Amino acid sequence: MAKGIIQHIVNDLKSYSSEVLLIENSDKFLLREDVLITMQTYGIRIASDSKVNRRIAFELRKEDEILLLLSRDNSDYLEDIIKKSVAVEFNLKTYFGGYHIPSIKKLDLKFLDILFSQEQIVALNRTGTLKLIENIQKEDSPKTEISFDIPTFIEKLSSQLSGPTIDWPEGCKMISKAVIKAIKTSQVEELISQLEKANNAFQKDIESSYQQTKNSSAIKKPKIVSKILEYLSFNFQANKVALIVVDGLAFWQYELLKSKLPLAKSEDVIYSWLPSITQLSRQAIFRGESPLKNYRQGPISEEKLWRDYWKANGVNEFEIRYNHEKIDLSNLKNITKFALVFKDLDEKMHSSTDYKDLYDLTENWIERSDIANVIKTLKEEGFAVFLTTDHGNIQAKGWRGLQGREKLGTQQSGSRSKRHLEYTDQWLVDEFLENNPDLRESLATENQSIFIKDNLSFSTEDTLVTHGGAHLLEVLIPFIEI
Repeated sequence: MAKGIIQHIVNDLKSYSSEVLLIENSDKFLLREDVLITMQTYGIRIASDSKVNRRIAFELRKEDEILLLLSRDNSDYLEDIIKKSVAVEFNLKTYFGGYHIPSIKKLDLKFLDILFSQEQIVALNRTGTLKLIENIQKEDSPKTEISFDIPTFIEKLSSQLSGPTIDWPEGCKMISKAVIKAIKTSQVEELISQLEKANNAFQKDIESSYQQTKNSSAIKKPKIVSKILEYLSFNFQANKVALIVVDGLAFWQYELLKSKLPLAKSEDVIYSWLPSITQLSRQAIFRGESPLKNYRQGPISEEKLWRDYWKANGVNEFEIRYNHEKIDLSNLKNITKFALVFKDLDEKMHSSTDYKDLYDLTENWIERSDIANVIKTLKEEGFAVFLTTDHGNIQAKGWRGLQGREKLGTQQSGSRSKRHLEYTDQWLVDEFLENNPDLRESLATENQSIFIKDNLSFSTEDTLVTHGGAHLLEVLIPFIEI
């Protein structure tokens, strides 16, 4: 017997004599997003919705996969599809005969595995099913106590950092998974301490390699935000492209989001601009090159950059769309270059005191933003969908607030970062550095800007979540092709 319910269903579907199955699924279990994603990992693709979508899926089916075409009525197909397929009626009751199906069909897959593993001989009604679920949850609660294996993580991190060269994309992914696991445990402070060791190594690397990264080729993939448009125009000029920019999305937050999305074709780690403020880094995304210092950040400016770039690359004005916060998915037939900016996650980040706060707010944002359905709609409309951000974030601690003359001429960009100072004159930069020698090892400078490399901040708060510096969790960010 297969280990879990999905594996068991997969085995049954693969036992049919056809690679195309016409499915009537009255309980709609096969339309669950997590089921769609899990099925795809077993080589089973599910197409539903309109006749057109099912026809396209049928024509473009791959030899090594089984295609499920879902509809309310299996007679609703043309003869050529019927000849090459088998009609199947699918219902959860086949696998959970002893339970009240409406009470269990939305349960987590891991919980369904538990129910599936313990055969129910006596049929339960709604009340009996809900009572059994409650009892299992009570029995299981001591086993689900959150813990994080910090010694194993330290060992893996040390191994990652000890080589002659460090694979920072892989290191970022490993660290991001660790953050998620540790964030609500007593080990989180030890994890943060270990992250500073990794960040020390990262700072040494970017000191020597950042300029090369800024000048890198984007043909195969972008390595930095300023190369994203070059990559898209070189590889997807003739395609419908949607670029989603989620303001302030750290890679560990993407790890929370990814389970809600269709499977990623590629998950790359790229660099934000330094310093990691929106004024520069998101400008670099939409300009498609190095940002300008006198640019004023805002949706109007971004839209102009986005439109100017694609018009310069031969795209008609009417084919280009830009949305900021309010997402318009209507009339997409003629749109070929679509930018969508989600801003409110960054606002949640700035209101957080620590990673635990931000973890909970991120989960809330994922549901309230409806980003998964936005991406699903874009895919159905034929877009190649890319997801990225302008910068990540860091749980920082206060050094102290700015005093007296230190505030003179700062924040000309309008950035509210507490890890970055932008002075109007170089002598103000020099004066700050001279007056604060104890902070010098924590700082980097660029033009007339000062930004922080470790986890300090220009504030009096014990902990806060912010961005604007050069920490690896701010700089190493996701670039995902859905």
